[in-house]
Amino acid sequence: MIGILCGLKSEAKIADRLTNVIVGCSGAQREQAESMTRHMIEKGATRLISFGLCGAVSPDLVAGDLLLGTSVMAAKDQWEADGAWYKPLTDEMPHALFVSMWGSDKMATRAQDKAMIYRRTGCMAVDMESHVVARLAHEAGIPFNIIRAVSDTSDMDLPPAALVPLLKNGDIDPRAVWQSIKKTPAQWPELVRLGLGTWKAMRALKQAVRCIEG
Repeated sequence: MIGILCGLKSEAKIADRLTNVIVGCSGAQREQAESMTRHMIEKGATRLISFGLCGAVSPDLVAGDLLLGTSVMAAKDQWEADGAWYKPLTDEMPHALFVSMWGSDKMATRAQDKAMIYRRTGCMAVDMESHVVARLAHEAGIPFNIIRAVSDTSDMDLPPAALVPLLKNGDIDPRAVWQSIKKTPAQWPELVRLGLGTWKAMRALKQAVRCIEG
């Protein structure tokens, strides 16, 4: 059985199409991510996967790129993913990119933050779940993998509406998003750009799931 940790409810819906999996949604909260991952291990997960969107910190990545994590770094640690498990996926999706990921407890919201991560670590992208999955998989003695797709590029500052806290179930709070847009209508162009990038990333994740199913 595979345990799959996502940050968003929409990501979890895609992952839940797979059979013989347990899917957890952290709502981009560290404590909830840890709790759900431990629960999946207790329920018998023999492999963990971090699955969902990510932000590019390398200027070489574009929205919609599908990333397979070879490793993940955090402030004081680094963990290696199970590279052999990716082989069937890359046979079906030769355009997928092998990258190192940076795991963060908070969103990388500004282009200058992303540039700093890239410059200091050499990692290509950042997300908020992979380091949790990697650490707990290591503690449990089971392999882990990372399947992520780029929603926002390295040159992009996230608009205020994208920073609205998620609901506990990982869903977007539409009322809070709308309030943010009303307060700062000038964010519309970047919000549209992020929406398009997210659509491309979700499409890549759906394709990855179809390949895993096959």
